[in-house]
Amino acid sequence: MHPGFVRAPELLPTPRAADLPAGRLTGECCVWCGKTATDALSARVSVVKGELVRWEPRSCQVCLRREAKRVYNIHITVCARCTHRDCCLDGKALYELGFPQ
Repeated sequence: MHPGFVRAPELLPTPRAADLPAGRLTGECCVWCGKTATDALSARVSVVKGELVRWEPRSCQVCLRREAKRVYNIHITVCARCTHRDCCLDGKALYELGFPQ
């Protein structure tokens, strides 16, 4: 995969759209904590009230870093390349997002 195709925010799971208040669903508020959103996570498609809905979750910086660290720590234990200390592009992208220099 080309490094330009890897966007770490797209790798982060979000809460179920059907369980979110309107502000978190529209991207006005952080999808995790409800504070002011600053970062786009990428468009998602979910079922809400029986209908397929395209939504664009956003996150605050604190939650974005926390979730990237959490997913990175899971990723490096299950990815065949990363478990052998030869990080894949997804692992590198998650690390850069969660542990900025």
